[in-house]
Amino acid sequence: MSGENSLRKLLLAGVLGIGIWACGDSSGGGGSGGATSPPAGSGGSASGGNSAGPASSGGSGAASGGAASTGGRGGGAPGTGGTISEAGGSNAGGSGKGGTSAGGGGASGKAGTTTGAGGSGKGGATTGAGGAGSGGATADASITEAGSTGDDCAMGTWPTADPSVAGPFATVTEQNVGPEAGLALDGGVVPDFTLFRPKDMMQGGLCHPVITWGNGTSSTPSIYKVLLNHLASHGFVVIASNSTNVAQGNPAPMVVGVTWVLQQNDDPTSVMYHRIDTTHIGATGHSQGAFATTQAAGDSHITTMAPLCGASTQRNLHGPAMIYCGGADTTVPCSTVKGAFDAITTLPAMLAEYVSADHANWITFTGTKPGPVEVAVTAWMRVHLMDDSALRSWFYGASCKLCTDSAWQITQKNMDQ
Repeated sequence: MSGENSLRKLLLAGVLGIGIWACGDSSGGGGSGGATSPPAGSGGSASGGNSAGPASSGGSGAASGGAASTGGRGGGAPGTGGTISEAGGSNAGGSGKGGTSAGGGGASGKAGTTTGAGGSGKGGATTGAGGAGSGGATADASITEAGSTGDDCAMGTWPTADPSVAGPFATVTEQNVGPEAGLALDGGVVPDFTLFRPKDMMQGGLCHPVITWGNGTSSTPSIYKVLLNHLASHGFVVIASNSTNVAQGNPAPMVVGVTWVLQQNDDPTSVMYHRIDTTHIGATGHSQGAFATTQAAGDSHITTMAPLCGASTQRNLHGPAMIYCGGADTTVPCSTVKGAFDAITTLPAMLAEYVSADHANWITFTGTKPGPVEVAVTAWMRVHLMDDSALRSWFYGASCKLCTDSAWQITQKNMDQ
């Protein structure tokens, strides 16, 4: 059986195992109760250490970075350091490099994650290029991007770009960053986050919008790495919860991720210091992560959402919504999410059905070229978080690009212009 088929079966089995909770209402004041989360403990067992997926590639023609294993948080033995994987963007011409660093586990057994020169980690990350921190992690001396040494980023409209190909940024994937958020499985490790971002946060001078991501049941960000790395290559900072049950936890993991990125924007030691567009933040996720997306979208920081294969009613949205479903999806069929679309009355909203897609076959598991659904998500985020007006015609107007594409079945609301 191929790796792709195994991943698809894992996704489908996870969703079927917890059932469908789409009928819940996640609206705030004035609405009925919050959306029902899947039962605790579903989605697999935890082990002493987390195995990182293969490092993401950052664009066409780039070699992917090396894979590594992150250290366990629960044992007394030292763990292996987290990875930074880098891949060249389509305009960067760079090749990927692995860059694993060793670190002692400390009391908790969790190794420090290297985040370039001077990145923050848990268990003692470095504070200078090539230097050693108290936890024993070693920085990659070839990465000199920590902190902001130049002028602050500028708010503004981004140059237009083709969402079907990699953007102009080489990318970095940082494993096991940020705070712990969500519920541990079977009393095991509390999940943290994976960060997908442009390697050079100063390239182009503009402030980078943020996207928070939610996984499907029993899944991790590595399954969606093609999409998440593709978004990073276009300039987005993508914070992805490592939770395999991302709709569980209070506060919600997807919101905790946003809060952490905003804190990094204010931290002079962070590579993201004064490089974040704090006014343009999107949310997207798959299956259980899609339901978690609609829950998270009630947070005032989130200005657009694009839940994929799942949605619950959210009456406290703060911007446009694209609700995606697969026409051949029998796990979370389009009829399940229509109520969430119908509940949006004043904001621009699109119910976007990709006619031939089931619950998982739209996901690009291997390679670097995103599929049609992932391209549409990228275009949606560029329009609403980067003000890429050249792509607006993909979604707005009766003759929009998706509206006239026979592969899609589109229903619009408040999107005439």
